[in-house]
Amino acid sequence: MSVRRSRLAPSPTGALHLGNACSFLINWALARKNNWELILRMEDLVGPRIDLSSIKDTQSILTWLGVDWDGEVLRQSLDLIPYKDALNTLIALSKIYHCNLSRKEIEQAASAPHVDDPLGKKAIRPLDISSHNTSWDKQSTNWRFRVHDEPQVVCDELLGKTRFNLLNDFVVWTKNDLPAYQLAVVIDDARQGVTDVVRGHDLLESAAWQSQIYVALGLEEPQWWHLPLVVGEDGLRLAKRHGDTRLLTYFESDMQPEKIIGLIAKWCKITKIHETLSSSEFLQVFDIRKVNTENIVFTKEDEKWLLG
Repeated sequence: MSVRRSRLAPSPTGALHLGNACSFLINWALARKNNWELILRMEDLVGPRIDLSSIKDTQSILTWLGVDWDGEVLRQSLDLIPYKDALNTLIALSKIYHCNLSRKEIEQAASAPHVDDPLGKKAIRPLDISSHNTSWDKQSTNWRFRVHDEPQVVCDELLGKTRFNLLNDFVVWTKNDLPAYQLAVVIDDARQGVTDVVRGHDLLESAAWQSQIYVALGLEEPQWWHLPLVVGEDGLRLAKRHGDTRLLTYFESDMQPEKIIGLIAKWCKITKIHETLSSSEFLQVFDIRKVNTENIVFTKEDEKWLLG
């Protein structure tokens, strides 16, 4: 029997919050409950607030929460060769094209009227990608993936089937000569043997894009598990307006991790009331089928109990 493997893949931005803790704990419990391997990868390629000093903090916080992982921690930035190889393969296959249009210019093209082309892709894409790519002068450029025009269906273990009728072309390589998220995550998951991707449902559309990269490169697509997000009572994702929900703040204030785990247990319908719970106790009664598919609301009562 082949080994199933999931991964934790935070970015070292120093801003992990309760929503991250919820996803981490569910991912960990799902893996341990089903005897999967669980690896830890630091996605330190893309982002304006990358702070490598926070990597140690992230690992300390995970350990504090009782979340363990298998093997060594991978840092994306330490080896760019696999991404570059994938880029060259996609160029050779004419699956991507170089494009220096700004985001604003692309949005303007997409908003203009195009018959049978509501996203304006015909105004952006070259007519002949292979010929167009021979004109590349080796200067820094964005490379965009040409999505197919048929609907893309994502089969998710929690959400069922989601159909994306209209997908825009997307960047897989940036002008900074670095892989964009969509390409990097596919290459990392493939080379690390990840069979199950467990993450927030804000990345569901990314799964539709990533599925096409997997096919283009002849790689096996993982199973998808998209989890609910944690939001405030206003329905918006957790931010400063909801108070300080950063895990580092809780960690440095000597809060009992069992309080955070207990709160997540209530969100996951493991318990009916606020009560402390250890990670081992959480794992013992965890059931992925009880987890909401709708967003989880961090209420004032939750905050009061957590800080009380």
